[in-house]
Amino acid sequence: MPKTATVRDLLELAIALERATESFYRGLAVLFSHEVEVERFWRHYADAEAGHARWIENMRAQLSEERLLKPASQEIVKAARQGLKVPPESLLANINTLEEAYHAAIEIENAETNTIFDFLITDYALTSRSGEFLRTQLHSHMDELTKSFPAPFQSSIRRQGVKAKR
Repeated sequence: MPKTATVRDLLELAIALERATESFYRGLAVLFSHEVEVERFWRHYADAEAGHARWIENMRAQLSEERLLKPASQEIVKAARQGLKVPPESLLANINTLEEAYHAAIEIENAETNTIFDFLITDYALTSRSGEFLRTQLHSHMDELTKSFPAPFQSSIRRQGVKAKR
């Protein structure tokens, strides 16, 4: 019989997901380093993911051992494991244009990673103030992708013409 995943297991998976997403965005920054605004944009996203991972690590450090050993939501654990099945390197290998990068990022931002992070904020944030701050940051992070992408690259046609550098 498989072991029931604990809150500690879920937090470890969530940290790994945030780090994988950070790695993906850092990889995009490298692929599009020839476009300075785009590189800066992807680095900003990578930094935000690193911040999410640190927040989860800090939260884990503040939870009691008793709470860490409690069973976690198995549905959320399953989603986290699913999110880790495709490594960032595989995703990056399939990116040939900025348009593909843009759509891959939208998929990631709308995927389970943010659902998991939102679940952690809701269920484990130690204060309502920190939870609200993080929830606002998470949602603005998702909106920023579509609303704040560098102006010269707002057009799908323009993004299709920007090739990844390998």
